Order: sequence, then C-alpha cells, then structure tokens
Amino acid sequence: MPANLTPEFLAARERFNKAKTDEERLDALQEMLATIPKHKGTEKMQADIKRRIAKLREKMEQRRRSGKGGGPSFHVEREGAAQVALVGPPNSGKSSLLSALTNASPDVAPYPMSTFRPCPGMMEYEDIQIQLVDLPPITPEYTEGWVYGLVRSADAVLLCLDLSDEKCFKRADEVIELLSTRHILLVDGPSRQADWRTVEKRTLVVGLKEYLAPERGKELSQWAAGRFPHATASPATGQGLEALRRAIFRTAGVVRVYTKKPGHPPDMTQPYTLREGATVLDVVEHIHKEFVDRLKYVRLWGSGRFAGQHAPLDHVVQDGDILEIHIA
Repeated sequence: MPANLTPEFLAARERFNKAKTDEERLDALQEMLATIPKHKGTEKMQADIKRRIAKLREKMEQRRRSGKGGGPSFHVEREGAAQVALVGPPNSGKSSLLSALTNASPDVAPYPMSTFRPCPGMMEYEDIQIQLVDLPPITPEYTEGWVYGLVRSADAVLLCLDLSDEKCFKRADEVIELLSTRHILLVDGPSRQADWRTVEKRTLVVGLKEYLAPERGKELSQWAAGRFPHATASPATGQGLEALRRAIFRTAGVVRVYTKKPGHPPDMTQPYTLREGATVLDVVEHIHKEFVDRLKYVRLWGSGRFAGQHAPLDHVVQDGDILEIHIA
C-alpha cells in the first residue's frame, strides 16, 4: 500500500534532516508522527518514528542526568484523600481527561508521547478532593523507571484507552503486561502489598472518545468483563464525567467519616478520610493519637445496628459514618 505522505509530513521530515540539536530533532519527529497518514502502509514508518523518539528522549535524559550528577527525582507530593495514577499507551487521552476533571493544565498535543513528566491535579468529588497524576505513556519501546515508581506508590490506577484506536485493547494489554514485569499487578480489588516485591493496584478502566467508535464501547465491556470495572467518558463533550468522578472515588478506596459533639448536630462539612477497612479505633487515632489513651467510648450513626449505638473499637467504618467520641 502506498504511503501517500502529506506535504506537512514531508516538511517535518525536511526539518528533521536539517536539525542541528536534539531538541530540534525531537520536535520534528513529533510533528512527523502527528502528520503521517495513519493506515497499514505507514505502520512500519510510524513504529520507526516512535523508536527514534524514544531513543532520542533517552539520550537527552542521560545527558541531563550526567549534567546534574544524578537521575531525575520526580516525586509528587501527596494531596487530598487519595492519589490515583493515570496510565495508558501513547495518545490515550490521559492529559485531556486530567484537564477536564481537575484544575491542572497539562500539555495536550495532537501527537503521542507529549507527556514528559508527572502532572498532578486535584479532582473535586462532593466534599473531598482526590489527586490525579498524569504520567508519561507506558510503551514497549521505552518507559523511564520513575514512572513505574509513581504507579507503585499510588493508591489506585486509572487505565485510559482511546476507543477510536482499533488496536486500543491490544495496547492496553501491553501496558498491563509491562507493569506486571515490574511487579505491579492491576486488579479489581483492594490495593495491597501482595508479597515482598509485588503490589496489587485497584484499577478502573476508562474508555475515551466512544463517540468516534460507538461499537468499541460494547467491546470494552467484553474485554474488561471479569477483569476490571470500567466506564466511558468524553473530555471534549463532558459526557460521562460526573459518573466517572463517582467511579474514581470508589476505586480510590476512600471512606469519609464525620464527627459530632455530644448534644450537637454532626459536622458534615469536613470529613476525615481513611482507607477502606479502617476501624473505629483507626478513626480515633487519626483524629488525635492522645485520644486513644483517654478514650471512654464511641457512639456510631450509620453502619451500626441502630443509631447512636456504642461502637466496638474494631468495628469497620463505612463511607458516611458519624462518630461521637467520648474521652476522659
């Protein structure tokens, strides 16, 4: 099949051939990837451009490391009730989704692999905030080690797929496999340390751009069945974003607990946030460690058998519970 290269692609290739710096070469390669016709006749060319981009970035990163005398230290300060890592193959729409759900302004470009470093943003959900972190794409060609480190430390994972890409499920399986080689298992269940080196991360799959390929939304349900919870959304139109917020909250594994003073109504404005599985004693210690030694009893509204009952300290709290803590 003929390539039928566009004038824009040819101009970008000319810029690449004349480039004198790695930065100029990278910019030209990204423009080539954005403008090359996407069909079977150019698949090998696309793969070659992606390999060149990956190698060039690796070269530039190694140069940056040697210049500073050490590797990059990408640490995202945790904020909010939980931290959720956005992962996916190149051009999966992660950055657009982050921009639609949070106050962040990531670099959104029409070509793959435009995210170089982590970009955090705060997503509001009812009375709390959850931190979403957009990460560079995970690819067989090249993924920096710190990307895996940030996925490992997150509370949950949002795996993003571009449903307009006919190979989106194959690319998603590649991401899942690459993470597993780094002992990070994406699961439908609580995030936990499985053994001394393997972690399991509760995962929500989100399909983007379903409006461009409606039939692939049904395929998503089949692909994810028995593996992961899933949702669809469109940053461009806003469709599905509110439902996605709720799904992310559930995936993050957060419970909100409210408190009340004896004889007063509960304070429903600022909940304490803990991980799923937290007990009444965990809540008391979370509020103030000194309260544990001075604790007399706790009354519970919500998940108890009846309102205001004395709660056992090992009672597992549920989202929305209200506690009245009595101390000496």
